[in-house]
Amino acid sequence: MVFQFKFPDVGEGIHEGVIVSWKVKEGDVVQEDQNLVEVETDKAIVEIPSPKAGKIVKVNGKAGETINVGDVLVEIEEESSEQPEASESSSDE
Repeated sequence: MVFQFKFPDVGEGIHEGVIVSWKVKEGDVVQEDQNLVEVETDKAIVEIPSPKAGKIVKVNGKAGETINVGDVLVEIEEESSEQPEASESSSDE
């Protein structure tokens, strides 16, 4: 299942930011809380961590581009953990 992670409200009335640099690229596998991107707001540069573990399938925006709160930053294919019996059987019958 693909999860769309949107640029969160980082507080203090911030409505947009500028992408400084990406810490991941499409195809990377990330862990929950791993930093994805640095974004500069009018107050500071903040690192945005991943809310979920999985594979990055799409990165939206390039360094120097402005993003608004609510814009999709990345799409993450979540690690599947909802297949209790199917994942334990590795043989084809």
